[in-house]
Amino acid sequence: MASFIPNLPSMARHVDLKFRSALVLSQLFTKSWGHPDVIKQMAKYRREVMSKRLVMNYVKELNPKIDMVKKITKNGVISYEGFFPSPHALLFPDHMPGNVGRAHFRAYLPEKPGPVCIHLAGTGDHSYFRRQYLLVEDMLKDGVGSILVQNPFYGDRKPPNQFRSSLENVTDLFVMGAALIAECNHLFNWSETLGYGPFAISGVSMGGFMAQLAGSNSLRPISIVPILAWTTASPSYTEGAIAPAVNYPLLQKQLEDPQYTEKIRKIPDQNWLERMHEMTAKNGDTLAKNMMRILMDDFTSLEFYPTPLDTSLCHVFLAEQDQYVLRNQGTPTYEQLWPNVTVEMMPGYGHVTAYLWKHDLWRKRINELLKRQQQQQAKI
Repeated sequence: MASFIPNLPSMARHVDLKFRSALVLSQLFTKSWGHPDVIKQMAKYRREVMSKRLVMNYVKELNPKIDMVKKITKNGVISYEGFFPSPHALLFPDHMPGNVGRAHFRAYLPEKPGPVCIHLAGTGDHSYFRRQYLLVEDMLKDGVGSILVQNPFYGDRKPPNQFRSSLENVTDLFVMGAALIAECNHLFNWSETLGYGPFAISGVSMGGFMAQLAGSNSLRPISIVPILAWTTASPSYTEGAIAPAVNYPLLQKQLEDPQYTEKIRKIPDQNWLERMHEMTAKNGDTLAKNMMRILMDDFTSLEFYPTPLDTSLCHVFLAEQDQYVLRNQGTPTYEQLWPNVTVEMMPGYGHVTAYLWKHDLWRKRINELLKRQQQQQAKI
């Protein structure tokens, strides 16, 4: 390993771009931008609920029942496997039809109640195995429990016609984020009733984006640890290594359909089409790429979500050579949006190489943050 490290920066970029070549074989957003009604409902919900830290008002009112499939106690660890109707699916059944609307999870909790971290899945992670092997088992040795949630549109929640991780609609990504906000905070409440806490939430890449959205709506101070993410997903899908996997020709064709665009134009409190045409006139990019910038910012940028209740408990990991998550597109930094956040750069590492070799560092930081919360609570 030592002989490899001096060449890591250039090698890290090379590995990221090689993985990009494989991703192009599996396209994203293969069907559409999404039904205009879904876009309209999601825009209103983001603006009036998610942006105002009000998601848990609906979750508490709905209080979906958690059904346990398994509960096993072994070697001082209680393992749970369960499911429940996603609160988002109860609010918007058309957003999450059939199996997509059932939230599946596994929890690994020490018999002696203590801190717990939710680990969200990254792109392509349809099972629990990688997170269990790379994170859960070692954290349990330090007395930290873990909850693993399946992403909507992944694993047991994958629509029957979806090919692997190829989300069919751009809105599927926005629905995923909204659903995970509700589901993760519902699971925090569940584990708290069992006596556990304090809490953290983390994820890698897409899981990091989802973790920071979910953490933004927590009604309790928690540690939020986004890994290999950024303050908005916009640069990733328009300029990053994953951008060539987006089916831009299909999305462009839909934006050239006057029947579709007229439905978008009628959505209240937005000017997306006007902004799209203005940006295209200035930068020369396609309508589809500029609309992707606009929608990704509107639905994923931390600018439009609540600031965590205690940003000093938040820790961000960035990879210096990351070719997937770009940070030089004029977007706000974490320090600008989350005062007192700690940002840790991993020098020389890219997106893929960091994922392969830095899990031990991520586990360590999560454990440190949870221990700090315990110490703070002990003083109260």
